[in-house]
Amino acid sequence: MKIKLSIALLVLAVSFIGLSAFKSPANDYKPLEKYNLGNPWDGYKSWYKITKDAANTGDPTGFLSNKHSGSKAFREIYINSVGEGTQQGHAPYKYAEGTILVKETFKDKAAYDKGDKFILTVMIKQKEGSSPETGDWGFVMGAGGAISTGTSKWAKFCSNCHVYAASNDYVFMNADFMATKK
Repeated sequence: MKIKLSIALLVLAVSFIGLSAFKSPANDYKPLEKYNLGNPWDGYKSWYKITKDAANTGDPTGFLSNKHSGSKAFREIYINSVGEGTQQGHAPYKYAEGTILVKETFKDKAAYDKGDKFILTVMIKQKEGSSPETGDWGFVMGAGGAISTGTSKWAKFCSNCHVYAASNDYVFMNADFMATKK
């Protein structure tokens, strides 16, 4: 009896520890459906197009290396009306909660010219103080992804580069930057 009880407790403990290892802190992943957000970037192609004068190409910041399809990629970037005024302003940039940036990344010029098969990444400005590790930005990989913040794997991955733009609220492509590319 003692052996069976010991085994049962051991199995229970291992199960609990195993499940705990996969549990993220509460604000690390925010499935959109849980918050009834749907896809808040639906219709983004009607938003202000940051790259309206020319698609962003190459590695203009020097931080991409192979991320966002590297230096051969073409990128179109859009911002919603919440952040549009800030985007068109001048430094210091401070985006309001609810600002959404959407980036389409095409692997090369041929894919860009065809206008299909792109990778979608999204940044959503969160409530102030909710994710200090990421400058209060949430990152979404793909159209159906969850918002990653805090110390989650994807939030770390994204913010490790975006931290270089911390003085511009973690956004590389702003009006001042784009003016240098004309």
